[in-house]
Amino acid sequence: MLRYLITMLWSMVFCSIIGFIGSALTQRTYAPIESLIIGAAFGLLFAAIIPTITAHSTKDKSRYSKL
Repeated sequence: MLRYLITMLWSMVFCSIIGFIGSALTQRTYAPIESLIIGAAFGLLFAAIIPTITAHSTKDKSRYSKL
């Protein structure tokens, strides 16, 4: 559970930075709430998908290799 929260937190930070830079480059107004929502969605998506993909690439005795 903590893995999902930390991934969502960092993706929200990165999306906020990308949104700020992107809004400056396109000369639009910066919408921080929108960046945070998009970051949370991507963070949750990546936290759920990445372990499933990488579990099939290695064969060890972790619980993720049994997915």
